[in-house]
Amino acid sequence: MSDSDRPPPPRGLLARGLKLLGHLTHPETRTGQVFTRAEQRLTRVLTRVSESPTYLRASGTVLRQGLNARIRRNSFVENALHTLRLPTTSEVENLRDQLRRVNDQVEALGSQLEVVVDLLHRQEAADERDASEPPPTDKSGA
Repeated sequence: MSDSDRPPPPRGLLARGLKLLGHLTHPETRTGQVFTRAEQRLTRVLTRVSESPTYLRASGTVLRQGLNARIRRNSFVENALHTLRLPTTSEVENLRDQLRRVNDQVEALGSQLEVVVDLLHRQEAADERDASEPPPTDKSGA
């Protein structure tokens, strides 16, 4: 069986969908030309809207109101947790940060102690060597 005799491999749904999308948006097809003109017009309209002071003022107001609502909600939740004598999220995060810093300091202290222990072992070994050597004798005869 040669390559030309084999049936084409079955295409999956995704491959067929992408091929159809490519055909519909290709600049040489009628649908592609319509898509390109619509995209260009929509881009111009959205550019004008996004630069409009009214739109910017309205979107800023909506964002500010949303953020203020989030702040009020978080404050309410933290007050409720304080009333129940439970830690708040921010307190837990602060404790986590403090614990991480303490852990880093303990690791640094452990490293420093290892260096001190090594130095002490070397000093003890040197003292033992000095103690095992016979004292120097005075050969001057005095």
